[in-house]
Amino acid sequence: MKEYLLGNAAIARGILEAGAGVVTSYPGTPASEIVESLAPVSKEYNLHIEWSVNEKVALEVAIGASWTGVRSATIMKHVGLNVAADPFMTLAYTGVKGGLVVISSDDPFCHSSQNEQDSRRYAQFACIPCLDPADPQEAKDMTVYAFKLSEELELPVLLRPTTRVSHARADVDVGKCKTKKSPTSQEFVKNPARWVALPAHARQRHSVLLDKQNAIKTALKNAPWNQHLLVLKGDTGVIASGISGLYAEEAIERLESDVSILRIGTFPPPDDLCAEFIKHVSKVLIIEELEPVLEEYVERAAREHNPELEILGKNT
Repeated sequence: MKEYLLGNAAIARGILEAGAGVVTSYPGTPASEIVESLAPVSKEYNLHIEWSVNEKVALEVAIGASWTGVRSATIMKHVGLNVAADPFMTLAYTGVKGGLVVISSDDPFCHSSQNEQDSRRYAQFACIPCLDPADPQEAKDMTVYAFKLSEELELPVLLRPTTRVSHARADVDVGKCKTKKSPTSQEFVKNPARWVALPAHARQRHSVLLDKQNAIKTALKNAPWNQHLLVLKGDTGVIASGISGLYAEEAIERLESDVSILRIGTFPPPDDLCAEFIKHVSKVLIIEELEPVLEEYVERAAREHNPELEILGKNT
């Protein structure tokens, strides 16, 4: 079944399909409509939903729910992640029990914000996975996937929609919304060595986090949002992330150019797919919104797989 949805409403739909029990947020464009879409159906789906006093408190409430086994999401705009940075960074050490998705909506071009920030940098900093949707369909599907990935890895997952994804409208294939137990029916099991971030515990949990990095790459390796189209005639390629990939595809089609394209929707990007792609081209253009996160990754990959590769992007 298809529904015509705003990008943020598609994310809200993904939260319902995933069976989340707690959703917290502090309002801020371009993220506000997610909670506004959920509020009218919160009783129907037994969903605890709240506007918190700030983003830090919003994340901490979601963490508490996750530690009892309840799937939870916390929603904010990019500058709100600055406010939530303290518990966000430590959460990567303690990990989660119920799936926890941090939705941080970036605002390229400062449409309604005091600055531009790239939330992918926070995911890099915390050593957790990040998903970068290109359209409302991917936003919904990635939301559902993010909860599963979070529980598989026992880590929070960052979803990073940008303004033009959050506020686009499109037909979205939707699934069935899940019913769930009351959030209060879950139980917190004490385990100070894991949940209490004292220095002695934190050192051990940091090692656990570092050991999970290969598991993160393996889990994301076959994600359907990483895909390429190789053109045998041309020696030029485009690597793009998020909605930038759709812009690139449209431009290539209009120009009728023999250009290969690799679209990336997950961070860290898949090593094998990127290596295969850059081996087939002599020049590559990197297109992404805000920071050169993808470009820096391609630069590192090229040193091993194609040292002569000409890379065009924000750093050149």
